[in-house]
Parts: sequence; C-alpha cells; structure tokens
Amino acid sequence: MFPKTALTLAIGGGLILAACLLHSGLRADLARLRGLEWPGALFVLTLLVALWSLTPYVPGGPSPVWAYVGEAHGAATVDKSATLLEIIKLMGLGCLFLVGAVTAASDARARTAIQLIVGVGAAFGLWMFLVHVTGNANHGGPRMEARFLAANTAGTFFAMLSVLALAPIVSELRLTRRQERFFQLALYGSAGLIFLVCLLMTGSRGGFLAACAGFVAFALLQVFAGDLRLTRATLAVGAGVILLGVVLAFSGDLLITRLMVGGLQDAARTNVFAVHLQAFEAAPWMGYGLGSFEPVNRSVMDALNFKDLWSIRAVHSVYLGWLEEAGILGALPMFACIGLLLVSTVRQAARRTRMLSHVFALIAVSVVVMVHGLSDFALQTYAVAALWSYLLGVAFRLSQGSRA
Repeated sequence: MFPKTALTLAIGGGLILAACLLHSGLRADLARLRGLEWPGALFVLTLLVALWSLTPYVPGGPSPVWAYVGEAHGAATVDKSATLLEIIKLMGLGCLFLVGAVTAASDARARTAIQLIVGVGAAFGLWMFLVHVTGNANHGGPRMEARFLAANTAGTFFAMLSVLALAPIVSELRLTRRQERFFQLALYGSAGLIFLVCLLMTGSRGGFLAACAGFVAFALLQVFAGDLRLTRATLAVGAGVILLGVVLAFSGDLLITRLMVGGLQDAARTNVFAVHLQAFEAAPWMGYGLGSFEPVNRSVMDALNFKDLWSIRAVHSVYLGWLEEAGILGALPMFACIGLLLVSTVRQAARRTRMLSHVFALIAVSVVVMVHGLSDFALQTYAVAALWSYLLGVAFRLSQGSRA
C-alpha cells in the first residue's frame, strides 16, 4: 500500500514538472533559476551512488548476504528492489523541488501557494481534530496520528504548518488597510491556532521542540536579515510566548505528561540508536542500500534488543538512517545538497525587500524538519518528504527575487 502511494506521488511530481516544461512561460521561469549547479550535481551524485550500490563493484565488495543465499551476482545493497524504489522516489522529490521553484517565479503565485497550503492544512487539521475527539480514530490511542500512522510524524507535519502560518500572519500585519487586515488575520490566526492545538494533541515532544526552534529561527531571521527592529521583535516574541503558554494550558496535558514521564521511551530509543550505529560502523562507506532498513533491523535483532526493535520501521534519526542505508558516500552528498540550498536561500533572502516573511517562514520550516529529524523519522513518510521538497523549491526560488 505505502510503496504504491509513494510511487503515485513521485510519478505525479514528474508529470507536473513535464507539464511545466511543455508550457513556454513556465519553462522560461525554470530557465531563469540560478545557483542550482552545485546542489544539482550533489543530488545527481547521490542517485549515482545509489545506482552503484546495485552492483558488486563497490568498496569492500558486495554484501555477504548474497553469498549466503547463493546469488552469483551480488550487490552492496541487501534489497535491490527496495533500492530501485527509493531511487525513483528520490527522483520524484527532485521533480517536486523544481515544481516549487517554478511556482515561486512569481510573487503572486508563491503567496497563493502558501495560502492554499495553510488553508488546506487547516481544514485537514480541523477534520483530524474532530475525528480524534469523537473517538473515531482507527488507532484508539490518546495521541493524534492524523492518518500518518505515527503520532511523531503528525507532530512534524503540524509543526511545519504552525511555522509556515507565520508567513501570511506577519505579511497581513504589515498591511495598512485595517479592516481587511483584521479579517485576514482572523483567518490565518485561526489556522495557526488549529495547527498548534493539533501539534499538542500528537503529544510529540520532538515535534514541539522543533516547532519552537522554527519560531526562534523565524524571529532571528526577521531581526538580523530582515527589517524588524529588536524592540518590536522582543514584543512579538513575548506575545508569542504568552499565546503558546495559553494553548499549552488548555491543550497541552498530554505533551506535558510525556515530557515528565518519558524515561522508558527514551531508553528504548537510545538502544535502537546504539544498535543501528553499530550496524552503520560495520558497513560505513556504502551502507546496506537505500530502503534496506527492515532486513537490516531483522538481522541485528537478538533476545536482548527484541523488545525495542521488533515493531519499528525506521531508525529514530533521519541522519543515522541515511548513513546506515546509503553509507558515507551516499549520505554526505545528500546532506551537502540540502545544506547548500539552505545557505544559498538565506544569503539571497537578505537582499530581498519583498516577501521577506514568506521566505523566512519557509526557511524556518526547514529548521523544523532538520531539528525533529535528529530524533525521529518523519521524512520516511513520503508525503512529508514531498511537502518539504516542494517548500524547499519555493524558498530557493523566492529568495532570488521573483516577478511581483
């Protein structure tokens, strides 16, 4: 079920990009994209290393598992079909990044896209809230999973939207038309409140802390790269802290409880991390192949760690997961690609005078994803990865200056 859904999204991203290339105006918008040479080369290098892992001609030779099963033509990856699937999914993410870049070639298009994401996200959040509080959720647990089948993944999703909602809110605060500003602020403020409540109902400690990191990043960008004075920023941060405290008081019981009594879960997560770190150290250069977590997890399972490992589907760290599956040769180009995109976005954004709140909110969304990725695996859910790829593309292009 899940591979089919991911493939559908990946193919959909490719088809949308193809449609953009067929349109002369959108094709010209894409041709004006600057600074993608090095990130693009690193992304292609990641794909090439993944393809290389399908062969036996790699450092250290093919995985011993192929000799064990009597396969004459081995490979570095322990699951060739899973690795091929992951390569296709990565290409789909690349397509969605470029679609985001095309969207942001126009300020109006970028603004509309962000407003639509916030609006649709608010409708989805309200629906999930009602489903959860009425007891109609399939899982039946106290934590909201919002159809992601993992509360922490839902936490990442709502943390991203909570930070993204700052873009239209701050933008509307700058308007001079008070009546129109009040109406728009009520809409976007309500959406942001829905996202915060849903985030707290997931009970995701990492998601909450990542959202806080995103809010701080947004405020710092406004002060040091934007035009917000420190005194006004202090007042805004103070108001935000008060609002967050009020929301915590009314909806944060589950999160506060988990923050206070999370010892057993933390110990289990530490054990998972330690076991899979050892697995990475056993094959550091090429890893075990993209998409190979489940067979690797089964191979390192024993009587001592069975309780912690038997039910997981990913390492509780995006970074360790990539190192274990892609190895140093595959993971470092991917990390460097994303790092270059974000550094370039921040540098270019400092030169802009329009749409600053939107660019800064998009950068802060990436901070959310990267911070929560330290302790969880939301990017293993393809819908979350697809949303982030699209928003990365929007941020990268919008920071360069777009048509008004």
